[in-house]
Amino acid sequence: MFSHLFFIFTTNSDAQDLLIFGHNIDSWLIYVLIFFGLTSLGFVSVWLIGFLKESRQSGKTIKQPWE
Repeated sequence: MFSHLFFIFTTNSDAQDLLIFGHNIDSWLIYVLIFFGLTSLGFVSVWLIGFLKESRQSGKTIKQPWE
């Protein structure tokens, strides 16, 4: 019952001074941006490494789509 009241807020200014695990909402937004940036870099690097390994194993050169 208490947790339900703890997470309810009506405006963004209500959550401005709220501490979640000891950090304010501005810190959590920065952490989320860093997390999304690192996961997107990880996704792109896995895709690129797989693409390069596949092109080396096939022995063909990388061609443009219009060739």
